[in-house]
Amino acid sequence: MQKVGSALVLSAHDLVGNLYCTHLTSVDLRVTQGLLPKPVRWDPLLDILRERGQKHEQAFLCHLRANGFEPFLIEGVDVTDDAVTQTREAMQAGRAIIVQAAVRDGNWVGRVDILRRVETPSALGDWSYEIIDTKLARETKGGTILQLCLYAQLLAAMQGVEPEFVYVVAPWSDFRPQQFRVADYMAFFRKAQCAAQKAVDGGIDTANTVYPDPKTELCGKLGDDGMR
Repeated sequence: MQKVGSALVLSAHDLVGNLYCTHLTSVDLRVTQGLLPKPVRWDPLLDILRERGQKHEQAFLCHLRANGFEPFLIEGVDVTDDAVTQTREAMQAGRAIIVQAAVRDGNWVGRVDILRRVETPSALGDWSYEIIDTKLARETKGGTILQLCLYAQLLAAMQGVEPEFVYVVAPWSDFRPQQFRVADYMAFFRKAQCAAQKAVDGGIDTANTVYPDPKTELCGKLGDDGMR
């Protein structure tokens, strides 16, 4: 959750975090508004996981290059106007593989590991894009599916058509993506997104009315590893 001007910008982390614990959302709101200090945590395990995740993504990109694809990288890590513009231009140009694509619709944003061109017509032309995410987990988690559903929604806003499938590439899979049909999960995703947006729209005035529920112990696990 970030404050850009007077607007709150939300990501998959906020979506999944609110589903696990609404108290976490109320705390994040207070941090964003400057009413609480931002937590400082050093966890060497997270650093190791982050490094392994980057190596896994790079290995998959090498696999794509070996199969004749030339990835096009969107520089940076934030979802800025420039990054979104570069992503849109790369999509309009019909790039086969776009890495770290910046997608945005309204106050929801995301950075997609990989967009892969497919020959399905869209507002772009005779092609469109599907989403591939590289994950370290041996089993795809529910939070990952919600993250990909958000990316699918944001991508649909940019290309005019919802991708039919999203994919996850795990380290043990010999780079064969697991396939998930977007329509199978979108109803639950929209319910979770609506709840998260409602919690944020309630503002800090409602923060004191939210009490930690039994799932609060998960709050501390929703850093970068919470989406792996």
